[in-house]
Amino acid sequence: MFLVKIGNGAVKYYSHSDAFESWTTVDLRELSRAPYHDQTTSLHCKIGWNFFNKLQQQAKVNFKDMKLAESILLEHEGVLDPATNKPFKTVMWHETKQTKTVPLLKELPDNSLKDMKFWMHDSVIGQAVIVCENNEHRIVDAKDLMRFRENDIKLLAKTHIRSDHQYEVCAKSFNCSDYVVQAMARSVHKTQLFGPYVGKKLPDL
Repeated sequence: MFLVKIGNGAVKYYSHSDAFESWTTVDLRELSRAPYHDQTTSLHCKIGWNFFNKLQQQAKVNFKDMKLAESILLEHEGVLDPATNKPFKTVMWHETKQTKTVPLLKELPDNSLKDMKFWMHDSVIGQAVIVCENNEHRIVDAKDLMRFRENDIKLLAKTHIRSDHQYEVCAKSFNCSDYVVQAMARSVHKTQLFGPYVGKKLPDL
């Protein structure tokens, strides 16, 4: 799985390196210049680095060995561009082949962050880092906050996330207010709907 994080903090998921051929030359060149971070725990898995190195080589030859998507030039008849006095034109792109199924991280027990010291935005790789007494949690996508339960989400929501001034907008993309509501709703839903039957046989319908 490849994750691409863009400037506004949004994360795009691609299941295979071939999916990047749905990108245009301009976008892929920009990607080749972006920092790459391999989060694979296996020392023997080189898929990510192999693709990164391929991008570097292809960028040098203008991606001539890759069949990439082409942009679409749309001309608006009757709408003149004041700078050229010619029909106004806009450039459009086909949707890239993002994966439709995003893996969910394993849910953690509530109060997993009871010994949290602080959390911060890592501007180098665009992640939120939750630093605890004995370990740390790295959050790539704000949706991954849903692996935490109600008390931990509330703790994050009321704790200011540290960040460099110029990256405050990116840091705020990890805002927990929405996830507090979701976590509480999930907790209430599980308790009210299934609570009476925990450890018991479900009644016949």
